[in-house]
Amino acid sequence: MVGKQQLNEELRQLAIKAQQHPANTKMRQIALTRLVNAIQRSGQLCRPYSGQFPGLYEDIYTSACNRTFLYICQNIDGYEPNRGEVIAWVNFIMKRRFIDAINEILSSFVKQSHCSTKRLWTENLEQLVESELNPLLSSEIIFWIKEDPDGLFQTTHISNHTEVNFQYLVIKRIEGYSWRELSEHLKIPLSTLSRFYDRCLTRFSSHLREYLY
Repeated sequence: MVGKQQLNEELRQLAIKAQQHPANTKMRQIALTRLVNAIQRSGQLCRPYSGQFPGLYEDIYTSACNRTFLYICQNIDGYEPNRGEVIAWVNFIMKRRFIDAINEILSSFVKQSHCSTKRLWTENLEQLVESELNPLLSSEIIFWIKEDPDGLFQTTHISNHTEVNFQYLVIKRIEGYSWRELSEHLKIPLSTLSRFYDRCLTRFSSHLREYLY
């Protein structure tokens, strides 16, 4: 605990020192460099969405770190010592910049992919989610369905069953539940579940493509 307190105090003093020097001066740059180095050495920088985006995660993380440190250097005056620790402020920024990095890296990946891979986006979303031939795309789709940034997947539900929404069904299907098992558990006819699911696949396939391009 003492070590953490010492780290917080060190980062606080480095941030304050950087703020004390005018912008675009050598002394501020030196102070900012020391602050960034201390943050990197601290081991306290968060790793959002760890375990997702196999094969691309480290590229995304590196991009997010670069974006975060650039933001800190450009906006160090925005840090308010009386409102919290430096590392909490930095990790808040990191989580936001991580989303930007995801969009950047995935967009680059899609653009570099073979045109036959791009044509997959026009196929049925069910095939994309469950495809063993393209696990990366499946991970991307699963990520956005779980994140549901616009709230569409959670708010689109079966009539009179608000808990049975599109997001819920996708996750259950990914987990391996059959339609019969879901029907018995939810007490909803199998045909009702599958028709609702199919309608959602058609409705949201283009919406998901917009996230990933």
